[in-house]
Amino acid sequence: MARKEPVLDFEQSRKRVADYFGCDGDFFLKPLLDLEWAIKGEEDFHFLSYWTAEGKKIDAVIVKKGGEPMIYETKDYTMVVAIDCVKIGFIFRNGKHITDGEG
Repeated sequence: MARKEPVLDFEQSRKRVADYFGCDGDFFLKPLLDLEWAIKGEEDFHFLSYWTAEGKKIDAVIVKKGGEPMIYETKDYTMVVAIDCVKIGFIFRNGKHITDGEG
């Protein structure tokens, strides 16, 4: 039988995950539990690398908060908040456009 409140269930699950890792949940979650991964630091940047099931290497830039990389480790899991080629399409109503002298 299908749950009646899938959106509410999703939001509660996101909150439980954020609580588990002790962080806020203002990002997407992408469970990659069976993939190999590594973290590398270079000067001011930290990078997450992980390998797909087909062996393809994916690199992502780790996000910082308060100058620290957003890496949350527990006994069994590590959550890394990183930018992995995510594109966001921002949609606005044209009537709300404010001209600031540019563009």
